[in-house]
Amino acid sequence: MFRSGPFHILARTLAAGVAGVLTIAATTSAVSAKPGPESHGDTAIPGLVPKPLQVTAKGGADFTLTEDTRIVVRGAERAAAEEVGELLATTLRPATGFELPVVATQPSGRDIVLSIDPDADYGAAEGNPEAYRLSSSSARVRVTGATRQGLFDGTQTLRQLLPAFAGSDVRVNADWRVPAVAILDAPRFGYRGIMLDVARSFLEVDEVRKVIDAASAAKLSVLHLHLADDQGWRIEITNSGRAAGDDIDYTALTRVSGATAVLGNPYQSADGHTGYYTQDDYRDLIDYAAEREVEIIPEIDIPGHTNAALAAIPQLNTAGSSHPATEAEPTAPHNGSIDVGYSYLDPGSEATYTFIEHVFGQLAAMTPSDYLHVGGDESHAMTQRYGHEGYVEFVERAVGIVHGLGKRTIGWNEYAETVLEPGDGVQYWAGATDHAKRAVAEDGAKLLVSPGNMSYLDMKYHPKTPIGLSWACSGDCDVQHYYDWSPQEVVPGVGDEDILGTEAPLWSETVRGVEQAEFMIFPRALAHGEVGWTAESLRSPADFADRLASVGTRLAIAGTNFYDGPQIPWSTALAGTDATASAGGSTDIAVGQLAAPGTKAAEDGTEVAVDSVDDADSTGGSSLTGPLTAVVDFGDGSAPVPARFAAEVPRGALDAAGVYAVTAPHAYAAPGTYRGTVTASDGTVAAFTVTVSGD
Repeated sequence: MFRSGPFHILARTLAAGVAGVLTIAATTSAVSAKPGPESHGDTAIPGLVPKPLQVTAKGGADFTLTEDTRIVVRGAERAAAEEVGELLATTLRPATGFELPVVATQPSGRDIVLSIDPDADYGAAEGNPEAYRLSSSSARVRVTGATRQGLFDGTQTLRQLLPAFAGSDVRVNADWRVPAVAILDAPRFGYRGIMLDVARSFLEVDEVRKVIDAASAAKLSVLHLHLADDQGWRIEITNSGRAAGDDIDYTALTRVSGATAVLGNPYQSADGHTGYYTQDDYRDLIDYAAEREVEIIPEIDIPGHTNAALAAIPQLNTAGSSHPATEAEPTAPHNGSIDVGYSYLDPGSEATYTFIEHVFGQLAAMTPSDYLHVGGDESHAMTQRYGHEGYVEFVERAVGIVHGLGKRTIGWNEYAETVLEPGDGVQYWAGATDHAKRAVAEDGAKLLVSPGNMSYLDMKYHPKTPIGLSWACSGDCDVQHYYDWSPQEVVPGVGDEDILGTEAPLWSETVRGVEQAEFMIFPRALAHGEVGWTAESLRSPADFADRLASVGTRLAIAGTNFYDGPQIPWSTALAGTDATASAGGSTDIAVGQLAAPGTKAAEDGTEVAVDSVDDADSTGGSSLTGPLTAVVDFGDGSAPVPARFAAEVPRGALDAAGVYAVTAPHAYAAPGTYRGTVTASDGTVAAFTVTVSGD
C-alpha cells in the first residue's frame, strides 16, 4: 500500500545538495561492455528510470552473477524479504539459466543480500517508507529497504543495473555484471499511478497482470481500475448481503453489461472487448499487484457515466433518472458511443442509495486499499435537470456512504464541490482549480495530479498515430511532453505537502487489447512516473532522454509494447543464444538476439537501421548512426559469414520493433560442441554454443 506523508518534502529539499554525486549514463548492453567516457570501473552505469536520489560510482571491479550466486535474505523481516527475493529470482532465472536459490543464511562471495531494516541509515531519505540502499562490489550486492516496498524498489533498480537481456524469458549468453555503485533512493510521492479504463474495452486478467509487471518494474505504485462506465460493467457484484427489502438482482450487472462495450467510432473501427472480472479474478489481481507493491484502487463512476448500470438494473430506471422506464424499455438501451454526460442516477430515489451501498460495500470488502474512487465527473445532464445543488447533495450522500464503509474517497475534481474529509483525494484532470484548492485548504483533502494535457495516455503521440484522441494534447504528445511539467504548479497554492501523488490515466475509447494499451502507456508512463518519484531539482529532459534510451531495450526484451519514436536515441543490446544442429547439410542456425528499438531490418535481413522514413508508423529513434551488420564465426575454423536479422514483431504503426533473431546458414562437418561468436559492426560481441549431433 502506498504511504503518504511528509517524507517527500525532505527528499526534495535535500536533493539539491546531493545532485553533484549523480553519475548515470545510457549505454549499449552487450556481452562485453567497453569502458567509455561515462564508465566507472569495468562497466558503465546504465540508464536508471526513475532517477535515484543519489548514485555514486565506487570504482573497482564489477559484481558478476554466476551459477553459484544465491539470494540471501537477512534481518528481522525475513519472510517479507524472502518474498521479494523469490520474485527477483523468478525474473532472472530464465535468462541466466542459474538456480539462484533464495536462502536465509550467512552470505558468502558472489551473493545478493536482501534485507528489510527500518533502523538503517537512509541519510537524505530518512523517514521515507520506500527508502532503500543498494551497494555493489566484486564480492556481493546488498539491497536494504526500510520496508518491504523499499526493498522491492531496490531490486527493480538492481534489475536495471544488470544487462538488458536479464529480462529475457529464454536463456541467453551474457556477462551478468553489475557495476560497482552505491545508491540511496526514495520517492518524492508515495502515489505514482496509472489508470486502466477496462469499462469501455475490457482487458483480461492476464493482460492486466502484464501491465502490472511493466508498471512495477518502473516503481509505479498504484493501478486505478475504472470498472464501470456507460459502455460496460466489469466487476461481479453478488446478491449476498442485500439489505432488507432490497430486491435488486446485482448479478445482472455483469450478465447484461459485462457483455457490452464501446462500439467502433471515427477514431477506432473495431468494437471494444467485452467481459468482466469475477470476485475471485479481482482478488487474484489484488494479490498479484500487492506482491509487486502495486495498490489497486477501483472506481465505480457515479452519478454520471452510469448507463451500463441503468441497462442492467430495472429499479434504477426511475422517473428521476436519465432513463425513465417504459413498458417497452424497462431498462436503458446499451449505448456504445463515446458520448459523455448524458446518463445519471436518480438523486431522489432510495433505490439509488441502496444500490450504491451494496455495490461499494462489496468493493470495500474485497479491496485492501484505504481508497475507493467514486468518479463524480461530467454529470452534465444531471446538473441541467437538478441544478448544482442537486449534484452536490447526491455526491455528499454517496461520499458519506463510502466513509461509512471505512474507506476514504477519491473523485475527479468536480466532486470537490462537496464537503470532504481529511485524507480524501481530489483527482484534478481539467477545468477550474478553485474547488480542488478549497477542498485541500478547508477539508484537509489531498490532491492527486492528473492534468489531462500532460497525463492522459490515450492522446495520440502525433497526428499519424492510428488510435487515440487529441482533445487534451495535439501535435507533439511524445514522451518529453509528459515529462516536462511540475505537479506543484497544476493547482496554484497546493504544494508537495498537500499532494497525494501523480497518475496517468489511459481511457479506452480507441484502445483494444493489451498490446495497444502498452503502446499508448509506454514510455509516457515512465516519464510521468519519474515526475512522481524524482526530486524536481534532479530532473531535466535531456538527462531523462539519455537514461530512457537504455530502458527501451528492456521493454522490448520483456515483450512490452511501446512507442519507439524519434525523441529518444534508443540503445541496442546483443546476446548470444545456444543452438543444436545436425552434421551434414546447411541450415539456418539461430545464434543470437538483438534488441534495437526504433529500427527496421533491410528487406534481405542483412542489416538493421533506424527507421528514418516518415510514413504511417512515423520515424523511429536509435543510437545507431548507420546500418548495423554482423558476422557469425561458427567456431569450426570456417570463415565468418554475414548474419541475418528477423524481427519477431516488425516496427509498425502500433508496434515497437521487436527483438530480432540473429541467424546465419551453416553446415557443420562433424558432430561436437562448437563455441562461436556474433560480432556486430559497432564492436559488440556475443558468444554462443552449438551442439552438433551425428543424426
